[in-house]
Amino acid sequence: MTLYRGCTPVVDTQYRKDGSETPAKVIIDAVAEAANVEPVELPPLYEFIDPDSLNTLFQQHEGAVDSEAVLSFRIDHWNVFVRADGRIRVCDSTQPTEPQPVFEPNPA
Repeated sequence: MTLYRGCTPVVDTQYRKDGSETPAKVIIDAVAEAANVEPVELPPLYEFIDPDSLNTLFQQHEGAVDSEAVLSFRIDHWNVFVRADGRIRVCDSTQPTEPQPVFEPNPA
């Protein structure tokens, strides 16, 4: 499955399955980095998506590199893409691009 984006990637990061940081925390930090603000300056994540459900959904995949589960949502003008293997990409929707895959395929 290939999911396409039409916005410019700004931040690429990854959450870990070791529990040191939840996917929601990593997303907040990534969007703050993209916006060049402190995380506390962002609107609460729960205004856009349920953080507990987000964490539950992605922590259940236990880092399966072959999983293609992807969730996308917006925080203001930031498009956020989260993949079950831990990859996170934040794109700026005010900077459109030609459609391209959100994530490059995993190496075989």
